[in-house]
Amino acid sequence: MDYHQLFEQSPNPYMVVDRDLRYVDMNQAYLEVTGRSRDQLVGVPLFEAFPGDGTPLGDENVRMLRASLRKVLDTGVTDTLGLIRYAIERQTPDGPVMDDRYWSATHTPVLDASGRTTHVLQHTVDVTELQRLKEALRAATMPQEEAARLESMEGGVFQRAQRVQAANTQLEEQRTQLLKMFEQAPGFMAYLQGPEHRFTLINQAYSELVGDRGLVGLTLVECLPEAVEQGYLRLLDEVFESGKPFVGHGMRLELQRSPERGLEQVVVDFVYQPVRDAEGRVTGIFVQGNDITAQAMAQEELARYHADLTELVEERTQALHASEAERRVAEAALLQAQKLEAVGKLTGGIAHDFNNLLQVVGANLDLARGNENVPMPVMERLDAAGRAVRRGARLVSQLLAFARKQPLNPTVFDIGDRLERLGDLLQRTLGEGTAITLDLDIAPDVGNVEADPVQFDNSVLNLAINARDAIRGEGLVSIHCRGIDGAAVGRTGEAMVQVVVQDNGRGMAQGVLDRIFEPFFTTKQVGRGSGLGMPMVYGFMHQSGGNIRVESTEGEGTTVALYLPLTGKQASPVAPELTDARRGHGEMVMVVEDDEAVRAGSVRMLRALGYQVCEAADAASAKMLVDNGIVPDLLFTDVVMPGPMRSTQLAAYVRARHPRVVVLFTSGFAEEALARDGGLEPGDELLEKPYRMDVLAQRVRALLDSRDTREAGRPLRILLVDDCPDERFLTKAQLQSLGHSVDTAATPDEALARLADGNWDVLMTDVELPLYSGIELAHKVRERGIPVHVVYVSGHDVATLRERGATGAILPKPFDATQLAKALGVAESVSAGF
Repeated sequence: MDYHQLFEQSPNPYMVVDRDLRYVDMNQAYLEVTGRSRDQLVGVPLFEAFPGDGTPLGDENVRMLRASLRKVLDTGVTDTLGLIRYAIERQTPDGPVMDDRYWSATHTPVLDASGRTTHVLQHTVDVTELQRLKEALRAATMPQEEAARLESMEGGVFQRAQRVQAANTQLEEQRTQLLKMFEQAPGFMAYLQGPEHRFTLINQAYSELVGDRGLVGLTLVECLPEAVEQGYLRLLDEVFESGKPFVGHGMRLELQRSPERGLEQVVVDFVYQPVRDAEGRVTGIFVQGNDITAQAMAQEELARYHADLTELVEERTQALHASEAERRVAEAALLQAQKLEAVGKLTGGIAHDFNNLLQVVGANLDLARGNENVPMPVMERLDAAGRAVRRGARLVSQLLAFARKQPLNPTVFDIGDRLERLGDLLQRTLGEGTAITLDLDIAPDVGNVEADPVQFDNSVLNLAINARDAIRGEGLVSIHCRGIDGAAVGRTGEAMVQVVVQDNGRGMAQGVLDRIFEPFFTTKQVGRGSGLGMPMVYGFMHQSGGNIRVESTEGEGTTVALYLPLTGKQASPVAPELTDARRGHGEMVMVVEDDEAVRAGSVRMLRALGYQVCEAADAASAKMLVDNGIVPDLLFTDVVMPGPMRSTQLAAYVRARHPRVVVLFTSGFAEEALARDGGLEPGDELLEKPYRMDVLAQRVRALLDSRDTREAGRPLRILLVDDCPDERFLTKAQLQSLGHSVDTAATPDEALARLADGNWDVLMTDVELPLYSGIELAHKVRERGIPVHVVYVSGHDVATLRERGATGAILPKPFDATQLAKALGVAESVSAGF
């Protein structure tokens, strides 16, 4: 059956509007009664095509028609307008006129597959002619009074119909307002109809809660299967069957709000309220509630916070106690460090003055011993006094070590090998044949450190002596060495070496341990200790970039740990056990050797022996060094050299510019080459390859000492500058006893004036002078171009003077005649004025 054909050919007027009240379709009968064509209406809003006549009554009828259509769209229920006056515009020969018409209209909803109203079908009956016929009939058949009474009655019926329609309109407005309130309510709402729980109404909040799924017209089972699995269908059934509401607080529900997202947990408060009909039967369930997920999460977090609060307070209290304890420890450590620093500054300050005093005493003793008529008993007393002066000088050296101002000679050495070689001496220190056992445990391949090896030996020996003195009877002294991570001493990421000296002696009380690094503090008997051993170790470790830690328990023993940073540098050759007489004193040695490996080995040995070294691969390179201002004390050159310049020619070239240079040749087959070159000059020597380090040390030292001995006989003209009359007198006497001509000055300005008057060989100046220092005096001498060698005399340590700008020879106080002569020799090896 062709329904559209039926629609089109029906004699009754029909039209269809969509939800926006626009014409969608109409049949021919509708077009005839309205006087319009299809093109004039399709797609045009209804109230734009037929706006009414603009009168108050006309506007009211337009409103009634609109309300009826909207009611059907909102509720899906058919609505009827029994009689409505609605004017329609008609075209006449005289132009458009408004034609009053009466209508009876039925509005029927058109639903889609989901049950939603999408269109409204209007069946319209034009009753205008019937209304006019009734009016004419009344006028023709009824007396005037009866017609008036009937007209009044019809008017009353019409007015009552209008009042009913007005009431319906008001009800529709209220219904619309309620729907808006329902839709916009902040809490979620829904109405589920029947025992199958079919959604007929939901608001926006409910849609946001469960996700936009098009719930209206579907059952709970169809649209919310996850809620069914969690027991909410059973709960709805119980409410529907019992007729009793259910109130849920903090109910948890997992929902899949969109296909691409997983289950999400929500927390809700809600009510399932049964809805009854007039007979009291339950017909549906009204759902109302609030999403409290955010509040629930906040409450859970608050509950966790409250649960942890006591624990947090306890932890914080403990942390405060620990922090307070750490603060006290840190304050104590700071006070101790400040005290040690103050003592260090004090000792460094008095060292200068104390050395000056020792110099006066030593110089007088030196001069007195030079008298041939001194009786032997007196000479013995003078020697004893001299030994006391030397002990005093060592004491000052220990003080400077604590103050970290002692001059160090750092070299790179294998610390494990150094301790192994120190083992025999340590055993003798502890006492062979005693009840004290030495346990020397050195990890393999510990690595190299860069420090003064002599001071390192002294530090370990000092700790071993302390351990020995702390043991009564049988005991154990353990010395362990191993590599560690520097994090143990606050040097994270730095490789360190740890040397531990441990004993099981009597240990120390806390009060003693707190003062262990204080100079002159000792628990030993008078005469058994100076109280400078541990301060010296402390100063050496910090001056070398290391650290020291001490732990001790009274009655159980003491553990001292030394920490030094490891270095990746190659270790210097191990120097043989030499006396001070066979070591270098900072003289400059020029090494000329074409074989790189041989040259590198020679350079390392000479530096380990205490010499300054410059190097060249051939004679031409060595000549360039000399031309650029290098002044060697000794030229150590291979005989057979590459290039046009021979080794003997190089020696002659250097000697011509620096007559004090001595030459030591070396070769594996030198005799023939030297014979071709005319042989050795007087004073030159040949060292055959291969040679040991101790042999090299002996030959180099002998050549330099022979030069100094030869030059010692040559009288020098010396200007001595010192503001102390006693020291000036004594030093002048010592210089004169060596055969030199000496004149004196008390101030720097006086010295400058004297130097300008004549030719001088040496300026010997004290560092601390009035007006300005001896170092500044030497600078002024250089600026004025006065050709004179300089010797600085001071009670300060060498490192301090170098920092202040002293270059050249330095003679520390106290000194004897031998040391004075060596200082003059060193001064002459440096270019005049420098």
